Amino acid sequence: MVKLIAMDMDGTLLNGHRGISWDNLKALRFARSKGVTLAIASGRAFFDIKNLMREIDMETHIIGTNGATIHTIDGKLLGADALDRSEALAVVAELVKQNYYIGVYSEHHIYVPADGTEWLYEELERLHIHEDRSVGFQGATHDDFYRTFSDWHEIDKRGSEIFKIIICSYDDAKLQKARGIYEAKHRYSIVSSGIGNFEIMAPNVSKGNALYQLSNYLDIPLSDVMAIGDNYNDLSMFEVAGISVAMGNADDVIKSKCDRVTLNCNEDGVAHAIYEELKAK
Repeated sequence: MVKLIAMDMDGTLLNGHRGISWDNLKALRFARSKGVTLAIASGRAFFDIKNLMREIDMETHIIGTNGATIHTIDGKLLGADALDRSEALAVVAELVKQNYYIGVYSEHHIYVPADGTEWLYEELERLHIHEDRSVGFQGATHDDFYRTFSDWHEIDKRGSEIFKIIICSYDDAKLQKARGIYEAKHRYSIVSSGIGNFEIMAPNVSKGNALYQLSNYLDIPLSDVMAIGDNYNDLSMFEVAGISVAMGNADDVIKSKCDRVTLNCNEDGVAHAIYEELKAK
């Protein structure tokens, strides 16, 4: 019997309009009525996830920033693993110098370059493309979670820890060039959470490691854990969970590594997966 369900957000629990459908919400409540513990495991920051869960009146454990932070339902911090501050600021400085659109995830805010959106439009013009696609930057639930900066030193002055740097671009070659540089250093955990991005975290940070820690804290065997997700940053939790479920909108590579495939995020795939598991028991 599944005792813990860990769900990704964007492309999974959230639909294409970045909302939680009524059917998905009912399924979460049904799972709780069956004694199942719920957890969100997302690349989004803790404060962003917490805000969205509060809006739908749903309490869950929260694995934030791809596993860099772990909070219990009552807000207790189980663990946090930040990037080395001086190294992270050096990465930010170099990326901004090369006009990469980035998001710097701290304890309370997401810092983005003031000219970042302009850089993305310049890429589209230079590449002669007019793509209507996500560049992998999850919009936060509240605009006031963001802070813009014109000089990276402004982030340094804030003094807060840095948990993640997300790099976004329409230029795939440019994106892969940067990713190759930081992967070659073997000093970071690097994953992709969508088309046109990659994300840099501290070594050993992953949703899988965080899910392992959370299940251990809750005294729930991993064999009784179901993980649901759609992207490459979800693979680590698929590897540790007893039951892994890929969304219908996931890439075929991701689907091939899961036990099951559910419907897509616009067809309430999370609800379908929950009912399929719990009503069968």
